[in-house]
Amino acid sequence: MQKDEAIDYLENLKIGNFLTVNIPISSNCNIPVTAMYVGKDKEGRYEFLDTGEFILSKDFLEKGKVSIDKEYDDNNAIKINSRIRKEYEKKHNKNRDVR
Repeated sequence: MQKDEAIDYLENLKIGNFLTVNIPISSNCNIPVTAMYVGKDKEGRYEFLDTGEFILSKDFLEKGKVSIDKEYDDNNAIKINSRIRKEYEKKHNKNRDVR
């Protein structure tokens, strides 16, 4: 996806959708990372969850060699989704009244 097209895609992407972010590690080698889009932070940067969390600014996308794809690895998406669900359940089960 071209830089302008990628930014337009992210601007219209809904929170919770998955995509692949291709992160360059050398001049001719990228690592494809399946990630869930979680919205923008207070500074307007795009936030993603994979097995951790990472943030990309619009400037970084425009000037960098990072690219995105609409396709993603289903197995990694399932792992990310289950991790989020576990964290959500932990957080909400702490506040339960257990009698």
